[in-house]
Amino acid sequence: MQTTALWKMELMNKISIIPEERLKEVRTFIDFVLAQSKMDILKPINLRGIWRNKGFEKITYLESDLKEMRKEINDSILNRKF
Repeated sequence: MQTTALWKMELMNKISIIPEERLKEVRTFIDFVLAQSKMDILKPINLRGIWRNKGFEKITYLESDLKEMRKEINDSILNRKF
């Protein structure tokens, strides 16, 4: 028994060799099959706030420490004598 991926690849290969004048029939048939299967159309999910109240709020104090460290590194690089 072939897997779904193999079936799809086989169909793609067959569609690629269909004569151009018959492609409209194939598209009509595919649209018909899809309409009959009444597949649910997935809607995008909004991920805004997904990490809220998960404990990451506790590490926000690190932001000021990181800024200070970046400033120190930047200053040390700029003050080097070559």
